[in-house]
Amino acid sequence: MRNKSGTFYRYILSYALVLFLPVAVLFVLFNSFLLDRYSQEIAESNDRLLSQMRENVDTQLEQLVNISYMIQNNSVVNLRTNEGDVVAARKAVDTLGVLHSVSTLPEFLIAYRSGTEYCFTSSSRIKPELLFSNQLVYSRHTLEDFLETVDRPESILTWPEDTIRQYGGLEAEYITLFVSVQAGARTPKLRTVFVIPSSRLRRMVAPITDDYGGTVQITDPEGNLLLGIGPVSREEYLRAGGDASGRIMLQGEKYLLSSAHSSIAGWDYTVLIPARLVEAPMHRAQQLMLLLLAVISILGATAVYFLSNLHYKPLKRLTEKALGSSYKARPGAADEMRQVEAVLDALAQETQSSRLALEESRSVLLQGSLYRLLSGENGSAVREELSRLGLTIAADGLYRIAVLDCGKEQLADLSREADAFMSSLSFGREDAVLCTALPDEGSLAILFPGAAADDGVEETLYSLKEHLEKAGGLPVSIGLSLPCPGASIGKAYSQAVRALRFRLVRGSGCLVVYSPDLDASSSLENYPREQMEQLQWYLLQPDAENAGKILHRILGGLQREPVSFNYARMVCFDVVNMTVRTLYTGRDGSAGPAAQPEMLEQLISFDTVPELLTLLEKFVEETCASIRTLEPDAGYDRARDMKAYIGENCFDEMFSLQAMAERFSLTPSNLSHYFKNCTGQGILEYVQGLRKKEACRLLSETDEPVQIVGEKVGMPNVSSFIRFFKQQTGITPGQYRRQNRSSVPAK
Repeated sequence: MRNKSGTFYRYILSYALVLFLPVAVLFVLFNSFLLDRYSQEIAESNDRLLSQMRENVDTQLEQLVNISYMIQNNSVVNLRTNEGDVVAARKAVDTLGVLHSVSTLPEFLIAYRSGTEYCFTSSSRIKPELLFSNQLVYSRHTLEDFLETVDRPESILTWPEDTIRQYGGLEAEYITLFVSVQAGARTPKLRTVFVIPSSRLRRMVAPITDDYGGTVQITDPEGNLLLGIGPVSREEYLRAGGDASGRIMLQGEKYLLSSAHSSIAGWDYTVLIPARLVEAPMHRAQQLMLLLLAVISILGATAVYFLSNLHYKPLKRLTEKALGSSYKARPGAADEMRQVEAVLDALAQETQSSRLALEESRSVLLQGSLYRLLSGENGSAVREELSRLGLTIAADGLYRIAVLDCGKEQLADLSREADAFMSSLSFGREDAVLCTALPDEGSLAILFPGAAADDGVEETLYSLKEHLEKAGGLPVSIGLSLPCPGASIGKAYSQAVRALRFRLVRGSGCLVVYSPDLDASSSLENYPREQMEQLQWYLLQPDAENAGKILHRILGGLQREPVSFNYARMVCFDVVNMTVRTLYTGRDGSAGPAAQPEMLEQLISFDTVPELLTLLEKFVEETCASIRTLEPDAGYDRARDMKAYIGENCFDEMFSLQAMAERFSLTPSNLSHYFKNCTGQGILEYVQGLRKKEACRLLSETDEPVQIVGEKVGMPNVSSFIRFFKQQTGITPGQYRRQNRSSVPAK
């Protein structure tokens, strides 16, 4: 370049300005756009995580408030009237057990009215001092704290996380929630107390603490810490403070700060996420952009030099001719031409690489916009963004969403397989869109435009399902939504997710189409009452073979009909409790035990109904076999205990067949049949015989009025007593007394 004139350098300067000035402007604008975009996405990501966490927790808390409302307004659980009533107390306990079985958050449910002697749980009636001294022993709270909290006027109160030792065994961390739907100064007050394992709340906030390494702090309205999860303590957070931008410095590291308030329990949620994890994609994009700028600069400088040299050559030739010197071609002209061609080839390759990079960037942006769409955002900004990326969402069009569950381990491989198969002719849906970034991890989704009632989507999904199962070697479950308008794609995604959850009762590898009936958590319309009563009858024999057949019928119904997981779990709970209570009730003079928590935990930890069938069938067979070996040695006579119970209680006006059935954990029908088979008499006939015998004795041996005699034999209505006595003896009580007057002692 030493022999080049100033004209050559002017060429270089002009080309450099034309090439590098737009690149520099674009770099500045793109960098500013990148920072703004990622800042917005960071804020939206934090708000989304916090919103999801609050919705998950508040949904569970709202269910507990509804249960408290049901307990307050249920006449069976009216604790003011049933405290001294054994039968009513039993009904209250059973009702609390049913309400507790449909809730998933608390481990214990307690109902207590201030000033009364007993509190009720889902399994028993017990005194508070016994409950909190033997069964649930708190590390930092006492019975006095419990009684004081019950009388406070607030609607909802919470004890912070505390260590509880259960039944003198293992210790675990719990949060205790007090709920009263009659808040205020009025007493006595009914409180429903929910003892919630901290581990269940931790699982609900796991996406924040596990995936992002964040910290979640839950506080009450006074600012007291109820539960802290993560590396940052409450004291460190309070010392550090915060600024309006939602950023805070802790332990020499920058954290992103978000907070929300629960309108259900009055809790405040504070979320701290390390900024380096959230901002890492932005820094990687900046580094990639700088690297790309350096490559463009190097290639651009080379191109500028050769372009300048190419345009400078004709000017140089004219100059030499004008000066009269002879022009000769330079020896290295051919080499220079090859160099220019090489540069042009390099630029063409770089252009191809840039095009591929832009295509990949478009795919990433498209998946991000689809994520927002499936999360429930459907504003004009999201639709415009999708339109710029080549996907038009019509607000009045119909769409369907299919969610495919294939496990986190195989997600990447099956995503590539699904993308390739959808691009092939065998899929037959060119307009379907694969969504890989979903609010629920470990799954894929497919958006089907142009949906209708009979659009053939199910057949298309079966072909894709078969292909993916061959490629991955594992069953693929699919949930499919109903046709929904473009303005409700988030709702369609929720429908598909709900339908997919029914693989728990349908088995893996199923395709479930959403139905409005699947929204119900449980339904008692098809509850197998007759089969449950038949199962109890065969357990009384005991007849393991027929009990197993009835059990197959009960659980076969769960496979044939669309039922929810909670409904299946309720039937499982009832079968286990009925088996245990039927076989063991009365052996030690008391009501039989409910199924132990460990036993229930083992039996309800199932993934499919066939698996549940195997577990329960094994449980019933082993229990019946055990009873056969224990019964001869125990010398237990259930009928004898029934007669003793009747003899002790039949003279009480509150005696009833229902109360006796609850005492022996049998249905009234099974109780009547069993007693008659064992004694040859019906229960009513046996009770009437005892009452007649006692009435005759009192009439002949005492001088008490007929009304008093009727009250003592359990018939306070004198007209009913006279009618009963005449039916049994053929004469009235007065006539009987006169005939047997000689035996009445003189005063």
